[in-house]
Amino acid sequence: MRGRGSLRGVPLRRSWAAAILTSMATVRTPARRPLLLVLLQTEATALMSLAIGQAGLASGFLTGHGDLKPIHAVNALVLVALTLGTIVTAVAYQRQGGPRWPAAAALVLLLLEGVQITLARLDVAGAHIFIGVLFVVSATLYTSYLFRLGFALSRQA
Repeated sequence: MRGRGSLRGVPLRRSWAAAILTSMATVRTPARRPLLLVLLQTEATALMSLAIGQAGLASGFLTGHGDLKPIHAVNALVLVALTLGTIVTAVAYQRQGGPRWPAAAALVLLLLEGVQITLARLDVAGAHIFIGVLFVVSATLYTSYLFRLGFALSRQA
């Protein structure tokens, strides 16, 4: 029998109901994320997505689809441009009180991209693939850390 003050016919204790109401009253809404953080997270997500796509393009032309190699090269330049934009955003976010590590990490990603382009032009496939895997993992880690809880207000890195 259901009635007021019962759940599936079992009367609720007032202390239990009061605890729920009290906890609901003290729930805090999350703080708004700074606009530069949202932009940085968006850029990092796009960077990670392009990096994963780059691996897919590479696997395509390595398995006989040579027409994908020019697209792979163009995607590499898009990655460099996006990483430069990410560095600019990370520095701006740092100047507004954000942590320092996103700019430094984005600079490391840019350096890895430079090594990748050099290895590709020298036709050193083994090292190029290894650094490519390292880049995809690093871009994924970078993105995941930008989304972790409490990141927006933390300056320690």
